[in-house]
Amino acid sequence: MKLFALVAAGAAVLCAQAPVQSPIGNLPPETVVATSDGKAITAADLRALLESGDPRLINLAKQNPENLIGSVMVMRYLAAEGEKIHIADQSPWKEQLQIYHDSIIETAMINRIRESYIVPEEAINDFYAHNQSRYEFARIKVIAIGFCPTVPKNLGTSDEAIAEAAKAAVASSGCANKPDKHTEEQAHDMAVGIVGRIRGGEDFVKLVEQYSEDPDSKATEGDFGLVTRDGAFKQEIKEAVFALKDGEVSDPIRSGNYFYIIRIKERAVQPLANVHEAIIQVLKQKHFTDYMGELSKRFKPVITRPDFFTAAPKPR
Repeated sequence: MKLFALVAAGAAVLCAQAPVQSPIGNLPPETVVATSDGKAITAADLRALLESGDPRLINLAKQNPENLIGSVMVMRYLAAEGEKIHIADQSPWKEQLQIYHDSIIETAMINRIRESYIVPEEAINDFYAHNQSRYEFARIKVIAIGFCPTVPKNLGTSDEAIAEAAKAAVASSGCANKPDKHTEEQAHDMAVGIVGRIRGGEDFVKLVEQYSEDPDSKATEGDFGLVTRDGAFKQEIKEAVFALKDGEVSDPIRSGNYFYIIRIKERAVQPLANVHEAIIQVLKQKHFTDYMGELSKRFKPVITRPDFFTAAPKPR
């Protein structure tokens, strides 16, 4: 009974994420939105069911509200029947209910411990002062030399090899009608030559105009946007940017189907106001991690009878 399992799981697990918006509209609480077994089900009833923000229940309410409501009503009926015979006091249900109860309370406490911690302003200032490099940014100019990747042969038949071959095939598919497109080796050699000319004193912007093959940045004299350590640029670009000193030009960096030549246009540290909330989240997480680490040490068990866990169970 998958639906019953879904509803039970939704009731037993508190999501540790921001609640998903309920699909129930702004109807008055007393509005009857469904009936089941002759009983009216109101907008307030459904809001109460979905208020945990569990995305599984909310998605089911959107996609198949009849199944959701029917499953919940059957579950509640059987639960009421079980209450009459005190099934919750019988094993193994008693023990399972205790585990569900503890798990829900544990999740609620984890959320509360992390989110209720008030980060002192002086801690934010201190973290910012000692982690300036973490919040560096750079505005860069680039010359991009594109190439057509070759599809490797005989990669094998493993899932990874097939995925790699498919990725390479897609990457090279746009080159079929571009016979003048560089090979990877040609693009690399061209990029190396351009780097030498820049380091020899030639004007970077003029070489952008002459050689760069990225139309967006070429239209702005090579401007390639703002790079931060936690930004969306690929890791190889970020590593190259923050390894450069002011005035330096990078060696060619392979990223995707391009070799990039990078020059720093501006380099600075983001102001505290821009990263204030990010620092709060970092310090909240650190406080929580430290707290949980202490609990783990405190409650680390000492196994005195390992044979209990390895002995074969006795036949009943």
